[in-house]
Amino acid sequence: MPRLSEIEQPDLPSRDSVDGEPPQPLIRQNSWRSYHRVTSQICHSYLSALLLLVPIGIVAGILGWADEAVFLLNLAAIVPLVSWMTLSITELSASVTPLGDELFKATLGNAVELTVGFAALARGQVRIAQSVLLGSILCYLLLVLGSCFFVSGYNKKKLDFDPTLTGILSSVLMATAVCLMIPTGLVMFLSPDVFARGNITPVTHGTAITLFLLLLVFLFFRLRTHTSYFKAIPAGGSTQSPQIAAVRSWRPAIILAASALSVALCGFFMVGSLSGFAKSSRISQHFIGLVLIPLVGNSTKILSIVTVDREDRGALGIRTVIISAVRITLLVVPCVAFLGWILDVPTFLVFDAFDTVIFLVGVIVTNSMSQRGQTNYFEGLMLVGTYVFLPLLIFFPAHMRYRTDILM
Repeated sequence: MPRLSEIEQPDLPSRDSVDGEPPQPLIRQNSWRSYHRVTSQICHSYLSALLLLVPIGIVAGILGWADEAVFLLNLAAIVPLVSWMTLSITELSASVTPLGDELFKATLGNAVELTVGFAALARGQVRIAQSVLLGSILCYLLLVLGSCFFVSGYNKKKLDFDPTLTGILSSVLMATAVCLMIPTGLVMFLSPDVFARGNITPVTHGTAITLFLLLLVFLFFRLRTHTSYFKAIPAGGSTQSPQIAAVRSWRPAIILAASALSVALCGFFMVGSLSGFAKSSRISQHFIGLVLIPLVGNSTKILSIVTVDREDRGALGIRTVIISAVRITLLVVPCVAFLGWILDVPTFLVFDAFDTVIFLVGVIVTNSMSQRGQTNYFEGLMLVGTYVFLPLLIFFPAHMRYRTDILM
């Protein structure tokens, strides 16, 4: 089991320097200590019993059990695995470089999205891969952020936070959202003859490359030129030497490797049984990908963020939410798109019109709130209400959702 006593605090933003003084952290030193305490409690709670479902779900997939059993077993098994991966990644942060730490958080920290995206694309289920990635972003921007605003400010007139770094991150998110929507906009508004399957390929390739280049620039900004914004503070003031931390890093490394492998296997079998589960349960695959998998798969992370943000009064939540969405758009989406090149699926970045609209709305709302530097619990409830309303819209058939004749 990972030790939590020497965990280095994950990267957090800092205030700009005032009168030549070094920038001070925006978040209290005990904020991330509380976060790991809550996550550890979740790992050791009754949810740990769900670890028993990991081998059962994998065996069920190998033996070809009913799709309903395979899907539900593997989906439930992912829940505790995500918590253990979160703790392991944070423990390893003390013994790796800042670049390695960021890549750990962006890749293995989003193992569910990567695994489901790869597995769905390999099986030709492009819509599922798209839905899971967009659903995770919307879950962070609407549900998690709204819940943080509500629990932090329900007994306060307003919540104030420094908009400096938050504004930068939200601008990055807005820019990546525009890049993601370019292929979809071209296909939607121009003639199908102009952007056929072969003609859209250069556009999607260019979009994926642009997102990856933005990732490199973002890493350079975060790790080289503006490190003070993200300066880390050792939790609990630990003075343990790096050598001791490195010696003990093998324990979380083993847990992380085992958890990542288990998530990959569970995700693979879950995607393979998704169509059968959707057909037998009469739940649309779009709903499963956009809402169910992101919500259940990241449930423990959501619970930890919201619980600790209640103590931090909103400062931790908004930055955690935005940077999580940025990591998905700048790394996970291009990685899945690159796999699409290999598998000759150039249309991965051409999204559904409905998904495009709700994604842009979520990004615009988040960008607007972060620029103002203050919010309140009512705005949080509006975000949560928007997220809750989305499943109702998804249940409508496609021919009822899209009416092009009224635009003529």
